[in-house]
Amino acid sequence: MILIGSRAFFLRCPDALSRYPKDFDWVCTQQEYEHWMKINSAQVKPTKVYPENGKMIVEGLTNCEFEIIQPDTSCQMLKGLVEDNEESIKTSLGWVPTLDLLFTIKASHRYRKFEYSDHVFWKTFRDYHVMKRLGAKVRPEYRDFLAQREKETYTYQHPKLNQDKEGFFKSDGLTYIWDHDTVHLSVAQQEKPAYTYYMKDGAQVQCDKEKFFACTREIQLSGVVEEAAVLAIERSLVPHVGVWTPERAWKFALGKVMSSITSGWFREFAFENGPEILKLYPKGYWEKFQADTKSGLVKPFVETQ
Repeated sequence: MILIGSRAFFLRCPDALSRYPKDFDWVCTQQEYEHWMKINSAQVKPTKVYPENGKMIVEGLTNCEFEIIQPDTSCQMLKGLVEDNEESIKTSLGWVPTLDLLFTIKASHRYRKFEYSDHVFWKTFRDYHVMKRLGAKVRPEYRDFLAQREKETYTYQHPKLNQDKEGFFKSDGLTYIWDHDTVHLSVAQQEKPAYTYYMKDGAQVQCDKEKFFACTREIQLSGVVEEAAVLAIERSLVPHVGVWTPERAWKFALGKVMSSITSGWFREFAFENGPEILKLYPKGYWEKFQADTKSGLVKPFVETQ
């Protein structure tokens, strides 16, 4: 059996985590899972056992997840990578992969879709950046494994940016009250919205990677801060007045920016620089937006025919 997740990270680096892991995550064969259940059921006292997406989930005094090894899957690849590496550690809980391999597993689902009550995203985010500060990396020999595991993880669609603005905003299913571009004007951290510095020539919603990375770091970071602020206004604070504080709405929106609302190089930049971006919370952005709707800077949304 191969122990992964926070428990394995804790065994590798016991002083790195700010919490004590409660759950267990393993990759194993069906036979190993059945043997484990036979030996440990009395101690775990399972109240619920069920299959889910190639896993067996055991809920009880201790919650456990078992990814069952199947042919031609990342789990099968992981087994080979662990068995062939002299840096793997054999423990009473199973084999513990290298820190770099644990980091690669973490990297494979760092963009997992962010849900309303999903604390898993932020736990993954924190662990990823702790590992990164410790020097963990994706080794060249792990890249095929990473690609396969990402393929198995990300099954949802992202917004299509290669279309005009009207098509883009119609496709997201949101009822707009305020004009999107003028909301950006309101939350701009510089003299104009950050995205205007790196818009793709002739496009309405696409950004240019080369232009973005030619900008100052201040503008790059502001671009992420502003996207989160606009999302917070349009999807939380305006349609659901008083449900969340502006800071809670912004942090939730930032999680979306770093996972499922965006993709590609912009999402990667947001996630990789997330700890710094979190410190740049734009205090007063909601109050300024409200004032800007009254002054006329933020204009009502008008749907074109």
